[in-house]
Amino acid sequence: MRPMRFGVLGTVEVWRGDDRLDVGTPRNRAVLARLLLSPGRVNPVDQLIDDLWEGCPPPQALSSLRTFICRLRRVVEPPAQEPGRPSVLITEPRGYVLRVDEAALDSARFEELLRQARVAADPRTALALIDEASELWRGPAYAEFAHTLWARGEVARLQELRLGATEHRLDTLLALGRHAEAVPELEAHARAQPIREEGWRLLALGLYRSSRQGDALAVLSEARRYLAGELGVDPGPELRKLEADILSQTSELDLPPAPVAIRKPIVRLRCLGRDDQLATAGAAMAAAESGTGGSLLFDGVPGAGKTQLLRGVEALADMRGFQTAWAQGHPLEREYEYGVARQIFEPILYCLPAQERRHLLSGTLEPAADIVWHNRPSSGGPDALHALYRLAVRLAERVPLLIAIDDLQWCDPGSLRWLAYLARRVEHVPLLVTATRATGVPSGDDQLLESLCALFGLVPLGGLPGEAAAALAAELLGAEPEPAFIAACLRETGGNTLLLTEHMKARGAGKRSTSIERWVAGQLRHAGPGAAALARAVATLDHAAEFHAVADLAGLPDSQAAAALSALVGMGILGDESPLRFNQPVVRQAVIEGVRAGVPQFALSP
Repeated sequence: MRPMRFGVLGTVEVWRGDDRLDVGTPRNRAVLARLLLSPGRVNPVDQLIDDLWEGCPPPQALSSLRTFICRLRRVVEPPAQEPGRPSVLITEPRGYVLRVDEAALDSARFEELLRQARVAADPRTALALIDEASELWRGPAYAEFAHTLWARGEVARLQELRLGATEHRLDTLLALGRHAEAVPELEAHARAQPIREEGWRLLALGLYRSSRQGDALAVLSEARRYLAGELGVDPGPELRKLEADILSQTSELDLPPAPVAIRKPIVRLRCLGRDDQLATAGAAMAAAESGTGGSLLFDGVPGAGKTQLLRGVEALADMRGFQTAWAQGHPLEREYEYGVARQIFEPILYCLPAQERRHLLSGTLEPAADIVWHNRPSSGGPDALHALYRLAVRLAERVPLLIAIDDLQWCDPGSLRWLAYLARRVEHVPLLVTATRATGVPSGDDQLLESLCALFGLVPLGGLPGEAAAALAAELLGAEPEPAFIAACLRETGGNTLLLTEHMKARGAGKRSTSIERWVAGQLRHAGPGAAALARAVATLDHAAEFHAVADLAGLPDSQAAAALSALVGMGILGDESPLRFNQPVVRQAVIEGVRAGVPQFALSP
């Protein structure tokens, strides 16, 4: 079925596919135009009658309106629509609703393209978007109805947006160094709209950058005379500052050099078995693009594939045109106050020209500059939290921003406090905060971490399903694996992404997996005192691993054994039922092999 399109940026029109439809009489067209003023909303019958007959309705106005609605339905409803069951022009108890998708209405499409242009990081992209938006105009908005009382407000609003788009386009041409192309258009625009100071400002700037300083000053004098003569006012601060800058030939007027972009590695967007999580992230990005920010926490046990997923989310955001900022917590850097915040902002700030960076970090953002640029984190406090928040907002207002933080449990306290401050305030900002947390891994401040995580939308990561495991095996081994091989690997690893990957590699090569042993040793170290001894005792006792027997064999008092057990259960290494056992048999085998091989973490002393 060919899609319907509606046009108000010119005469009021309806298309099905590429075919323009005959709406009918002028009154039919007026009803359609009036309904298109508020698509998707109920238009009360009394208001429609009052508007269409301009306050002087005839006695049969209601009957006439119903006739017009009936005729319009023949035009706008799909040909295969069941009679008496309209899906586009709906009757409600209080009036009528015209259900029009935003993408099907040229004025809504125009505004969306302008929004994308405003946040585009590349001026060439912005210019292409503005040109695409401008091509939607076929004449004055609501052309044949522009004089009516009910259309005047919307016509004026759309015309203001159109003029603003023209000025944005010309400003973008100047930013690209295309002065010769922009100046003639600016001459015409400034004199067609002499009341708009922005047109005069851009014209003078374009002339100055074209080495025509005298002409630029003459234009500003002309603007001053017009404003004084027609309105009795002096030029605004922007024009006055520009004149002073031209007279002093300040370097601020020169075309700034293009920022040097940091070359990012190409990230492969392939996260086996994580389609649902990527879809959740994609929906959150779409909301952020529309100005509704949010925060997501990918939560899973160590080895679940959180980092790989977060890289996939970053790649998805990059494909959608987001600016992305990556940071990673580390247990050795928890004492480095605001270290994660610095990781987020430093690469972005390095890409900006010095003048733009100074301007961005000035005024109320100076406390943020102390932290992320001048490395003076001791100045942190409430002002610093708000300044860092405002810095994120300013960057997101330029182009939607994705902040991705891996291993949130190891972030420094200052960055955690700032992220909590930010997460409570992103609802109306084009910004998405994403983070990963290793379940059960102790942090420097568990209470602060839990308070922060409660502000995020939780996206849990479980084990990989069989289909994803089979695809992983084919990728690692270069051949389609036998179903029995996949089933055995899943049984041994519980579908844990890291364990499954390393176990498949080892089995495929017919070797022992020393990488799993090293990984398990590292996890036991993170789990805290007594964890390695407890794990060794559980591995030794196997099916007889009752708690007290395990504690005795490990040489741990019950209280310390209980704390170690709690950590290992939280990290998904041990189950919480009696007798105690490993959730993944390969982990038990790694502990046993580690003891045999003399790995220090598995030494026989607690």
